[in-house]
Amino acid sequence: MMMRLIAGLVAILPAVVIMSGVIATAETPRKHSLIEAVGIKELVGWPPNAADVLRYLHQFNMFQVQAAGLADARGDDSLRQYAFAQARLARERDQQVVKLNTFTLLSIDLPNQPNVILSNELAGLRGAVGRRFIADFHAKQIQEFHRTVDVMRRYLLHPDNDQIRRFAAEQLPLLERDLEMLEGREMREDRIAG
Repeated sequence: MMMRLIAGLVAILPAVVIMSGVIATAETPRKHSLIEAVGIKELVGWPPNAADVLRYLHQFNMFQVQAAGLADARGDDSLRQYAFAQARLARERDQQVVKLNTFTLLSIDLPNQPNVILSNELAGLRGAVGRRFIADFHAKQIQEFHRTVDVMRRYLLHPDNDQIRRFAAEQLPLLERDLEMLEGREMREDRIAG
């Protein structure tokens, strides 16, 4: 039974790769990269393109700003300070994303609201209070930082635009630093709670 399942998966894998290739060649900077959004590019080892990077950073920035609004209403002083600092960095980073979108002539349609996935993450935060809110906030921050760092690292392996490559190379160490601080803070809080 297991061998039939594996054989079936192996048989359809070429079709998935070919279909992904067809979708990828039809992709334009203005159209959302569906194969990046659902993780197919990562699965088959394709790097994100410049439009994917700018689109993803824009979403991440919106998430940070909206999460700061929730932290203001539900977090303690330490969390509010952290969230406001991240929101400030996100606004500055997003100004650069918008400029790069214009100067590189990618002309991506940057939305005004986070995508469905990030909206659901924010909705989950809206339902939490007290210590649960703080724990959920940290967990979602770590998760989104990991996703963003991963996209940047994969892009820098095979960049397709020199301006976006330089921007990603500038931003990656800053994002990695903030991720390390978040993970260190989470470990300290776990030790205090335990």
